[in-house]
Amino acid sequence: MKIENTSFTREHSSTEEKSLGLKEVHSTDDIWTRKRGNKDQLTALFVAMARAAGMKAYLAVVTSRDRSLFYRAYLSMSQLDDDLAIVNVDGKDQFFDPGSRYCPYQHLEWKHSQTSGLRQMDSGAGSVETPGETYLYSKTTRIADLTMDEHGEVSGTLKMTYLGSPALHWRQRALTGDDESLKRELRTNVERLMPAGADIKVTSIDKLEDYEQPLVVNLSFKGAVGSATGKRLLIPADIFEVNAKPAFPHEKREIPVYFPYSRTNQDAVRIKFPPSFKIESLPATDKEGFQKFALYSLNSESTPNSFTIRRDYFLAEIVFMPDEYAGLRSFYSKFENKDQETVVLTTAPTPAKPTPAGN
Repeated sequence: MKIENTSFTREHSSTEEKSLGLKEVHSTDDIWTRKRGNKDQLTALFVAMARAAGMKAYLAVVTSRDRSLFYRAYLSMSQLDDDLAIVNVDGKDQFFDPGSRYCPYQHLEWKHSQTSGLRQMDSGAGSVETPGETYLYSKTTRIADLTMDEHGEVSGTLKMTYLGSPALHWRQRALTGDDESLKRELRTNVERLMPAGADIKVTSIDKLEDYEQPLVVNLSFKGAVGSATGKRLLIPADIFEVNAKPAFPHEKREIPVYFPYSRTNQDAVRIKFPPSFKIESLPATDKEGFQKFALYSLNSESTPNSFTIRRDYFLAEIVFMPDEYAGLRSFYSKFENKDQETVVLTTAPTPAKPTPAGN
């Protein structure tokens, strides 16, 4: 992972190579000497190093799911995109993705998981099916800790924590630009989620290169999150879902529904408000599920001067067939409607001043 991966930086010209005294690449020894190579060259180097350590190691070439699906009856190598490594550890084949910069140990980039291709074997070559990840591997946590003033304006902090596939996406994105472009894209991504007109800034990015740890992005927030109607203030229950659109607007579907990867999304929104407001109503706690493959829940709680909304979403499957579409669509419609419910605050009456004794 510390060797330069030119698939995420840039290829070096032959002129540059010659000026450094480097010859053409003919073996993995040449990659080791250069300390750089593209994603497939680094995968080959990984396999060579495992073999040099006395382990059984093999190359596999698979179809990347972000562009196509492997079709076994189509006898063309053109449908195979990327190399993976298979190493026999304690008598069991384990898959590795050293060509995907920042991909954690014993995991695959999502486009290389649950796909097919060809692999080396002791007896020659054969087909291969790569494993998938559980819904606990790819996780996004979004936390808003905000304080409201007497005019309904809020300010505070947002904390976005990414694990698994979402973290890998942002870490690889950081390799293609500078710090400012990464902050700009992270900020824009959050702005699309939140109420319009808010002032959002990235204050820190933690563990960007420590790919075995969660990636944490901290932001500041200032702006309005609700709309006033008379003495009432209506605030979205989950401000991270305020701009969400229906996932499945069409009543019928003739092809399967396909998600890139299984996942866990968890939100927590806490807003503190001044004594001039009080809670009139909160969204009721709810839970929805679809078969054994998806689950949604929303919980609300309050104190005299704050409320907290917690939202959990779990997706454990990535492909749903057309005969499952009606149930899947119904599940999504129910929780999407729940996401749009509001917290209602009202203006609390101003306590009357005590009358001085003797008057």
